[in-house]
Amino acid sequence: MIDPENTARLKLPYIMPSQAQKHVTHNEAIRLIDALVQPGIKDRDLAAPPAEPAEGDQYIVAQGAAGEWAGKEDHLAAFMDGAWFLLPPVTGMLAYVADEARLIAWDGSTWRDAAAQDFQNIALLGVGTIADATNPFAAKLESVLWTAKTINEGGSGDLRYKLNKEAAGNTLSCLFQTAFSGRAELGLVGDDDFSLKVSPDGSAWTEAMRAGGDTGAMGFPEHPKFSAYSDFDNYVAANSWTTIAMNNAHFNDQGDFDAGTSAFTAPHDGYYVFGAGYQFKENSAVPGAIHVGLGINGANPTNPNTEVQGDATILTVRSKVNITRILKLSAGDTVEAMAYMAANDGYVRADWNHFFGYQVP
Repeated sequence: MIDPENTARLKLPYIMPSQAQKHVTHNEAIRLIDALVQPGIKDRDLAAPPAEPAEGDQYIVAQGAAGEWAGKEDHLAAFMDGAWFLLPPVTGMLAYVADEARLIAWDGSTWRDAAAQDFQNIALLGVGTIADATNPFAAKLESVLWTAKTINEGGSGDLRYKLNKEAAGNTLSCLFQTAFSGRAELGLVGDDDFSLKVSPDGSAWTEAMRAGGDTGAMGFPEHPKFSAYSDFDNYVAANSWTTIAMNNAHFNDQGDFDAGTSAFTAPHDGYYVFGAGYQFKENSAVPGAIHVGLGINGANPTNPNTEVQGDATILTVRSKVNITRILKLSAGDTVEAMAYMAANDGYVRADWNHFFGYQVP
């Protein structure tokens, strides 16, 4: 039914043709507009009027309304001209609740958040930038903080950041970039082993580390590892350091040992462990002592860190001498296994010798 004296939604009074003192009706309509348009609510948790309201204060009446607000739950309560005006909300009305810093809307039966407070199943989210179909969640920030919910806040004090992939053959990783070009990738890349790959240009990738998902064993694929030996008798002149010609390799990962020169070349700066040793074989007389050493960059062993002396009593095809050392090398440094025999010459016995090395992780 059409109300000929009031508007349909906000019930603002019309000025009637035959009405006297039309300004009274006009002012009442202006007062209602002032209360109903863009209401700024101080509180929506009061069921009864506050003791000392200020002119223009607005509230939403809480449940269990009492006093002058009795029976007016969910109404707008506006204090104007020294009196309370209680106005029913209409569907679609928006109000800002100051003590909650929240915008709410009347849906016809209850006041609810005008904007979603819980973001569920949203298609795109951009923080400081624009999200798109390729990156439906995108953020452009200078710092990010994730912190555990404390026990005092009802949490456990723990924080676990969970990432999940569908199957072992899929990839779950963190990709680190420079100018949007990949430089490192960390995670489960195509299997369930945990790996780290690096790249100088975003195209060529090298695996630097891998931890077996089933064993937990840690591997460093690019760290050099070799084990070499000589399959012939190496002649060693008396009183002269001689490189042992290690012409065979049990293994030579990354190829940093050269069987042609019997030298290992360090591919990276770092710390390396080396071991070398041999069994003595007599020529015509037993030496006064036998030594084994590590020659660095073509220099003879010169100190206890690169040289070991054998027993005082030397027996052919019986006496052995070994050295194991950790060395700090620069990329390009070379290391050789060397032998020394005092007073008399002799041989490094075929097959009964070794030279190995690897880079310390």
